[in-house]
Amino acid sequence: MVTGLFAVPRAAREAAAFLAAARAGRGLYEIDHWPARRGDLGTGPRAVGRAVARLRIAQRLTVGFLDPVEDAVYLTAGLRGIGLPASFHLGREIAPASPPAGFYAWVECGGRVVSTSLPVREEYVEVHRSGAA
Repeated sequence: MVTGLFAVPRAAREAAAFLAAARAGRGLYEIDHWPARRGDLGTGPRAVGRAVARLRIAQRLTVGFLDPVEDAVYLTAGLRGIGLPASFHLGREIAPASPPAGFYAWVECGGRVVSTSLPVREEYVEVHRSGAA
């Protein structure tokens, strides 16, 4: 079985299929369970950074640019397929405190946010987490 960064092409295909299956339509998603984590690549910043970069390239070539929620779903599934303990997070914007506040999704791996450079922990209150290893 191929694991680690050599598994990126397979993980990218499976992440795209997982995202397509999760789309229920009209902005809704149905995710009963996340893909199993294959192997154990570890959580070193270098390995995670390379995995995210390679999955981003595959994502752009196969499914294009995605909104933040779909991007986080794709990346979580892909990283888990490579062997990383990725988790999906959804947060509600802290300000404004009244509607219309926005929502944002991101991916964490080894306790670090890996899908965005936005300060999500400072600007959003986490309302949902799933896919933890």
